[in-house]
Amino acid sequence: MFKDVIYLKKEDRISYLLNILSSNPSIHIHKLQQLVDSSVSTLRRDLIELETNGIIKRSFGLVTLLRKDNIEYTASFRSTQHPNEKRKICRLASDLIFDNDSVFIDSSTTNKYIIQNLTDREKVNVITNNIYIAMQGHNQKNIRVFLAGGFLRPYSETVLGSEALEYLSQFHPRLSLISCSSINENGVFMADIRQAHCKKKMIENADLSVLLVDHSKFKVKSDFIKLCSLEDFDYLVTDKKPDDKFVNLLKESKVKLIY
Repeated sequence: MFKDVIYLKKEDRISYLLNILSSNPSIHIHKLQQLVDSSVSTLRRDLIELETNGIIKRSFGLVTLLRKDNIEYTASFRSTQHPNEKRKICRLASDLIFDNDSVFIDSSTTNKYIIQNLTDREKVNVITNNIYIAMQGHNQKNIRVFLAGGFLRPYSETVLGSEALEYLSQFHPRLSLISCSSINENGVFMADIRQAHCKKKMIENADLSVLLVDHSKFKVKSDFIKLCSLEDFDYLVTDKKPDDKFVNLLKESKVKLIY
């Protein structure tokens, strides 16, 4: 049994819960509480968050894991997924950003650690449609932030819509840092069409495009909105080496792999 779960950080508790539910897609609440060994109130709060994100369903004492395909979860939940891997990816990707640079940082929890890796750079211009990333940059004197206006999507920290797209369209940065929902040999995919529109525009406008993706997003089954092809990127940054088949595909697509 996983002891002292109640004392774990929230993201670790959620991750452990999901591991249990992956093995037990439909489980009684009392059995689940025994497995996690946490208080009733702590477990209830974690289950409410999972249900709010459309990940589980609670009914008559049963907790059921729902299919995850083609759903973009809230930013608060996505932030709990693979945080250490995302920190590593952002640290690696930040090496591609120089003094006096211009970079688009897309709205994703993968990219949320980029700004903190730029403290030793001078005069970096950051374009984004994410309010969290914008506030991080605003609090650093060496960062000048250009934040898109438009519709602020609930629970996502993301500004979207035609106004945001029009604002972003006027920028032609040297780099665009892009994340996605899933990736496979057929391309790069998203679960939200409005997110895809903003990302696609900034891939087109940038001199170089960088895909930031942790190992969990390499999937046989993709999300249903194709963002672009692999060859539309110049770099792919991830937390560990993909399988040999995918590495060869990146070479054929002339995408440089960093991990």
